[in-house]
Amino acid sequence: MPIEFVFVIGIAILLFLCLKVKANAFISLLATALVMGFLSGMSGEETVSAITGGFAGTVESIGIVIIFGIMLGNYLDAAKATNRMALDTVRLVGQKRAGLAMAITGYIISIPVFADAGFVILTPLVKAIHKKTKIPLALLAVSLSAGLLATHVYVPPTPGPLAAAGLLGIDIGQAILYGAFAAVFMTAFGWIFAELYFRNKPESYYTFRDDAKEEESSMNIDDDTDLPKSLASLLPLLVPILLIVSNTTCSMLLPEGSPVLLVTSFIGDSNIAMAIGAVMAIILLGKRMGGKKILSVMDATLKDAGPIVFTTAAGGALGEVLSVSGAGDSLASMVISTGLPFILIPFVIAGLLKIVQGSGTVAVTTAATLCAPIAASLGLNPILIFLASGAGARACCHVNDSYFWVYTNCMGFDMKTGLKTLSISNVAMALGGLCATFICSLWL
Repeated sequence: MPIEFVFVIGIAILLFLCLKVKANAFISLLATALVMGFLSGMSGEETVSAITGGFAGTVESIGIVIIFGIMLGNYLDAAKATNRMALDTVRLVGQKRAGLAMAITGYIISIPVFADAGFVILTPLVKAIHKKTKIPLALLAVSLSAGLLATHVYVPPTPGPLAAAGLLGIDIGQAILYGAFAAVFMTAFGWIFAELYFRNKPESYYTFRDDAKEEESSMNIDDDTDLPKSLASLLPLLVPILLIVSNTTCSMLLPEGSPVLLVTSFIGDSNIAMAIGAVMAIILLGKRMGGKKILSVMDATLKDAGPIVFTTAAGGALGEVLSVSGAGDSLASMVISTGLPFILIPFVIAGLLKIVQGSGTVAVTTAATLCAPIAASLGLNPILIFLASGAGARACCHVNDSYFWVYTNCMGFDMKTGLKTLSISNVAMALGGLCATFICSLWL
């Protein structure tokens, strides 16, 4: 069977299992890998070998990093360090520019913390600012979402981009640098859209759920007595990122065998750096949490990380099958013949997956998996797939995405207003990510 048909059939099977059968992504990816291996002419032994090899290689490259990344985020959440970062940002930018402050806050918070959890954590702050400044609630909520959702799909150690980087063989430091660059564009596009579109909308534009109650925020944005110190809140997040980036930078600039490189290659290894971040969070914030909370967070982290690690590894298994079967070379030839700009392919795939099945993490990892063999055959930098997939994974957040319901429930909006505010703003965010991808393509 022609490999192009195998590829199309594989995508159809993946979507059918995820959407119709409601199978989880782990089972869907492995089943798709098995079917595509057989249809492409690989023997049973070759197919199984590719699946197990891809699975093991992916776990080896990013498994520990995901676990420690989630652990770090959970500690920052438990100690209210995320609230401290948010208040500091508001004070730095000013309450009159609270929309920008919310966008910056979301950008920072979502690096270690899941976007859904980040929005819940910061909801009292959004309502407190709205009450004091009279800035439209949707403007603040969408601006915050722009930052949260941008780094959620772009900046490791968030699991989605971390998994995509592992699947594409991208250095984690490079993924952080380029992802942070693209996330700035995505955040800026979302924030600017919110400022222009929601600033002067009449109150009648927004409708609320019948059961929604007018809640008074208990947070006082002028009182920070119950929060940790700024430096203690920021260092556990900042230090591992700097260590990873320093390793990438030194590897590019210093000769092999350099004493400095020997040090940075160890402490800047993504596994060690994220472990250092988690330990720093315990040391600097442990007194606030207490011994029992520290241990409970460790236990919760393993439960949270397991499904993510396994799903990502299943994506690696599918990617290995695509590579071994020769799908990359065949699909690359097809892409060249169509004349379609390559960066649009992962963008479209991720966008369709996001719209259809809802998960940005699944969208970005699946698009990266499917497009990696094509890029290798075309000789293109995998960073471009990474960025384009992230942009597509932000295409539209609607009723099949858990974040949509977190957003509407926390703000008290009904579904219609959620679609009119968050969903349409995601289009601007996706275009921002695509713009950043195009800019990077000029020199990559």
